[in-house]
Amino acid sequence: MLISFLASLLIIISPVSHNYNCTEYEKDSLIRSEIMLQVVLKNYGYYTSKIDGDFGPASKKALKEFQSSNNLVSDGILGKNTCKTLNNKTNVVKKTIKTTNSLNKNSQTTQSTEILNVQNKLSELGLYTGEIDGINGSRTKIAIKNFQTKAGLIPDGIIGPKTLSALEKGEESYVTIDNSNNNENNSTTIDTSSALDLRNYDPSKQCVNGYVDSNNVWVADPCFYPVFVYRFGNTAQVNSQNELDAYLGDRWSLEKEKTYVTIGRVDTQNYIDGINSPVNGLVMPSNANNKIVIGIKNDNNVRARPQSGPQQADAVFEVLVEGGMTRFINIFYESDTTYHGPIRSARPTDPTVLRPLDGVLVASGATGGLIPEILDIGVPVITDRRPEFFRINSRRAPHNLYADTVKLKNLAIAKGYKKSNNPQPLFPWGSPNYNKWSNVNSVTLKFSSQTSTKWTWNGSEYLRTYYDAYKGSSSNNVHNWININGSVGQINTKTVIALFCEPYMHPLQLPSVKTVGQGRAIILHNGKLLDGFWKRGSNLDPFHIVDSNGNTLYIPPGKPWISLVPSTYIPTFDN
Repeated sequence: MLISFLASLLIIISPVSHNYNCTEYEKDSLIRSEIMLQVVLKNYGYYTSKIDGDFGPASKKALKEFQSSNNLVSDGILGKNTCKTLNNKTNVVKKTIKTTNSLNKNSQTTQSTEILNVQNKLSELGLYTGEIDGINGSRTKIAIKNFQTKAGLIPDGIIGPKTLSALEKGEESYVTIDNSNNNENNSTTIDTSSALDLRNYDPSKQCVNGYVDSNNVWVADPCFYPVFVYRFGNTAQVNSQNELDAYLGDRWSLEKEKTYVTIGRVDTQNYIDGINSPVNGLVMPSNANNKIVIGIKNDNNVRARPQSGPQQADAVFEVLVEGGMTRFINIFYESDTTYHGPIRSARPTDPTVLRPLDGVLVASGATGGLIPEILDIGVPVITDRRPEFFRINSRRAPHNLYADTVKLKNLAIAKGYKKSNNPQPLFPWGSPNYNKWSNVNSVTLKFSSQTSTKWTWNGSEYLRTYYDAYKGSSSNNVHNWININGSVGQINTKTVIALFCEPYMHPLQLPSVKTVGQGRAIILHNGKLLDGFWKRGSNLDPFHIVDSNGNTLYIPPGKPWISLVPSTYIPTFDN
């Protein structure tokens, strides 16, 4: 009895704190924060005060009134039953509140979580500076139209599926066209405010650019039939919707890469399985955590820099994504970090570099339909989950998702994703013949009119700078990394590998490059340049590096940065 009394007393006198969100009870709940709860209660007519995220007396009163109207215990606590009812849009008992405004005295103001999310995303993009209140007012509609124009959508202010999908991608959805010569530094961006989806073509508009420009920036086109579709330097004419669908369906895909025939393992020198790292050729420490290969997506949005992960990775791939921007795939085999991020979603190129390593792709998710395709070619995927993933408070979503590589590796093994004890070497590691190498101080690699990177030799390593059209006009921005303690340093590497790959547009409208076939390859190491070719028979193959006669060109061991550059661009060098 005494124990029971003391326990009851402790409950009474203990301070009670409530976290006003429903994620504990429902994974996909609308209520993920105090501000979201305010919006939902306002949408149902119970909360009439300012949306500020401060769940004070007015908010609690509204919650109690909602509970009472919906036959719940009116305690102002967000429990399981209350959460379930709040998320039940069809059967919830609403309270109609009419408000007035200067535009229409008899109009009803409506708040919604959808508008709140849209306002937050538009605010992140710098397109909306008004109050985030969940109301689709005139300022919100103007911001939506401005975003739609930038994304090449019909600027109608309507939040449809295409607009929501583009908002999720953020700046990467922006449509721009580079009409400049690849050998020139000047570029031109044209207005795409009139761009339409071909399936909703407007016969009153002139056909101007086709589906892909000469630099492989995919753009919707306000064309009438016949449509002249430009791709990879060739023009095709389609005269009907059926012909258009057939043409677009005949593009490259991961499925097509499965049909190619492997050419086998690369030649190596002084390389021993289990001793040297397949990812960078270096001798691994005896205590290395080399149980499985994982490749983690790293955001490269202006709001994602400086990143955490590239400085610890065994190798880094840089790949093209929407909006002419790039993302990284940080490869971890022997190395680890407890603080990797920001993590973003998967793209078609990602699994093609992990497959020869029996690697596992780690991402925040992917465009609908892509993950099943990745799984189908034999690359497992781990997406956003706890406790392996976590979000940091110092950055806003979606640029705040981080992870611990040790936990990710353990999870991958626990799920049975481990395929081999010793993955094959990814490149022909060995001792090169430097007589075939030339002296080069720096290289500039152009991914699009929006993005280029420069690697400069300082006598001991290559330092990374970049141009980002979204950041500003400077072409010499220092690209830094940051660790969990806040220490910052410039991204560097011992070896730069640039593989020039044919660009293509994946059927899901995702810019990608072919990593099967062959193309130019340049390797920079120790202030010297080797110019050769890469080749793969399938995405099961590692990257064979050869000369014009097909002889192996060896790459010295060292943590590499591998850029998969669209072959439409030519590198520039500084001796």
